Amino acid sequence: MELRSLFSNIFGNDKNTTPPERATEVKILDNRKAVFTPYKGDFENDPDILKCIDAIARNGAKMHPRHIRNYAGKMENLKGNLYKFLAKQPNEIQNAYQFYYQVISNLELYNDSFVYIQRDKDLKVTGLYPLNFKEGKYYEYQGKLWLRLKFGRNSERFVPYDDCIHLTRFVGENGLFGGSPKAIIKTLSIKHVVDEGIINAIKTTQAIKGVIKSTQAMLKPEDVKKMRDQFVEDFVKKGDKSGIGGLDATTDFTPVKIEPTTASDGQVKNIDNKLLAYFGISEEIIQSKYNEDQWNAFYESVLEPIGLQMSLEFTNKIFTPTEKNFGNEIIFESNRLQYASNKTKIELLRYANNIMTINELREVFNLAPREDGDVIMQDLNHIDSTIANDYQTGNDSNNDEGGDNNEGEGN
Repeated sequence: MELRSLFSNIFGNDKNTTPPERATEVKILDNRKAVFTPYKGDFENDPDILKCIDAIARNGAKMHPRHIRNYAGKMENLKGNLYKFLAKQPNEIQNAYQFYYQVISNLELYNDSFVYIQRDKDLKVTGLYPLNFKEGKYYEYQGKLWLRLKFGRNSERFVPYDDCIHLTRFVGENGLFGGSPKAIIKTLSIKHVVDEGIINAIKTTQAIKGVIKSTQAMLKPEDVKKMRDQFVEDFVKKGDKSGIGGLDATTDFTPVKIEPTTASDGQVKNIDNKLLAYFGISEEIIQSKYNEDQWNAFYESVLEPIGLQMSLEFTNKIFTPTEKNFGNEIIFESNRLQYASNKTKIELLRYANNIMTINELREVFNLAPREDGDVIMQDLNHIDSTIANDYQTGNDSNNDEGGDNNEGEGN
């Protein structure tokens, strides 16, 4: 597939490029139109912002999707085509890790993240595509919500909102889109001033600054200027890196001491803390220096809410009401125990053999699964209570000779 046809490959032919005449723009409670425009600002290229987003996205992208069916008291893990789209390759240009990394990055960067669900004529999912568009507007058409999406200069699509997985953060006042990232812009503007101040301070301290005085009789203004320009030419413009200048007995140089003022360590730390708080992350997570407790706090406060929202939104948008009534769900999981300390893992191995399968325990230690490992090992303290007494007394009621078990059997 050529790149120039990617847009058509996602959305199909030229149908639904603009809203029909009967479609009306949705208005929120204060009578304003529901419009979403991703904020385009320098914060997208700020290294401190990007390192926060990267830490969340690269860890969140490791969450594993599962397609389960929980119906009539029985839960199944389904491994069909839908699972392959979710867990392996959601679309033809991204693997699952790249896909979820982009979805979560968009959520953290813009507080909104959209994924278009591509379906075939039988409404089966054929692809999942993260969307980055210039503007989105809500419309009401045929009793349902629709989205008018504008891409680039002149490309548009009019798609059902039900075909778009939509994740939000800092839900805005209209309740339809996420909150504006402008909340962090003021902090970034202060940070920019601090960064520029440090750069200028370094430049200032590296320059030669002072007053040149001639010991000769009164000089004409043009001679004073010539003397100064000659000094600048010799020691500044030519870039003398030695820091040492040479003058004859007719000229004195008096240095001017300049001590540029920059933000204190406390002020810089305060700005950094505001950025970290905005994303709910710590420096230990960013630098991968976390301990077990720090990881658990990060998981519960940041990753788990993202996983929960993804589980609900993927389930609601991918499945029909009938499919959901039959217990179909998409859930996103992360093996938190992989980040536990060795002491915790060993304690788990001692006591969790009655509730976890062999393969689940092996996964905790980053070991490959076994073919016969999807069984739970039980010890004698956790056997069925109905047979516990028989085992303790050595009485096997199922093998009583001449017992009632043979009653009614023809022979």
